[in-house]
Amino acid sequence: MRPNWRGTRAAGAAVAAVLTCGAMVGGSTAAASDRPTRGLQLQVADAPTVRAGADGDLWPNCWGSDDQLYAAYGDGRGFGFTASDIGVTRISGTPAKGLRGVNLAQGDQIGQVWSGTGYTRKPTGMACVAGKKYLAVQDLAYDFNRAPAATIASSADGINWSWDRTAPMFSGGVFTTVMFLDYGKDYRDALDGYVYAYGIDGNWRDSYSDVVPDPTSLYLARVPRDAVQERSKWQFYQGLSGSQPQWTTNIEEKRPVLTDTRRSPLGHSVISQGGVTYLPKSKQYVYTSWTENTFEFYAAPTPWGPFRHTNSVDFGPYPWTAQRFGGYGLSLPSKFLAPDERSAWLQSNVCPCAPAGMADYDFSLRRVQFVDGASR
Repeated sequence: MRPNWRGTRAAGAAVAAVLTCGAMVGGSTAAASDRPTRGLQLQVADAPTVRAGADGDLWPNCWGSDDQLYAAYGDGRGFGFTASDIGVTRISGTPAKGLRGVNLAQGDQIGQVWSGTGYTRKPTGMACVAGKKYLAVQDLAYDFNRAPAATIASSADGINWSWDRTAPMFSGGVFTTVMFLDYGKDYRDALDGYVYAYGIDGNWRDSYSDVVPDPTSLYLARVPRDAVQERSKWQFYQGLSGSQPQWTTNIEEKRPVLTDTRRSPLGHSVISQGGVTYLPKSKQYVYTSWTENTFEFYAAPTPWGPFRHTNSVDFGPYPWTAQRFGGYGLSLPSKFLAPDERSAWLQSNVCPCAPAGMADYDFSLRRVQFVDGASR
């Protein structure tokens, strides 16, 4: 995905690496503060130090039952020689010992465009469940400012994919950026018998042209793990009754698990296509979001919240340097989570088309440290 990064509404100078929060969590507004948020925070390296040697971006991923990482890319060659708007790969190895990948499928083998001329396919989420792989494929406008449709393809081997070719599962720009919750190897840490997915409406990030409203809310759905591709079986979070989550099959009745109306120093909305990863030892759910110049992190004790904005990391306006830069499409692959949950690896990308002064268009990992913000 080679985003049009020239949509900045205002120039802005760099601010402190840890920003204050004013997010709506679980339906209530958290008070803004001039001090760092207490609790879990993510300290990230200034730049990636591990790369797989691929060409592409986004890289939503899941940890398969065969102990391999499956990841999908946008607009690139992946680990092959032929470029495509979308592809699926299998990545072996570890950050410590090195990564190597192979292409499994591309283009029309994975999905189709539903919205006609002016749109292309992009991967937004992956889940490995009971030996199968699920991939959310989105229609995205050529200018990257509108995402009107999405569907889910499935595969047993990562090579042969199937999906309903008659209609998208999600349309009208509603829940069309689908991000599956990362519940560890083959979904082994799952809360129950459901597959959980987060979604945002309108666009995958701030709509620079404002052709659709900028996303400010994160939504949640669940579906029985044997019915992921059956749209009628999807249930959407509707709020709490006491401490119990309520669910509805009517997507129009969905309610956000997180609303954050803050703007980045450059004026962009902070809810974007990223990922949510479960930390089984600490029993926390971490949402990794971003803006053109910041990383945005959130944490919650349950899939439905309450999500708390933990901290932001600001990389300042362009140009960046190879020694310190941000990126987009953030994810925390559970396969690379340290057993003690003190560290992990964060995937992000910078497009060669951006006026950033550098590029990082690969499956790229940087070190993350989880720290207790209360002690800062």
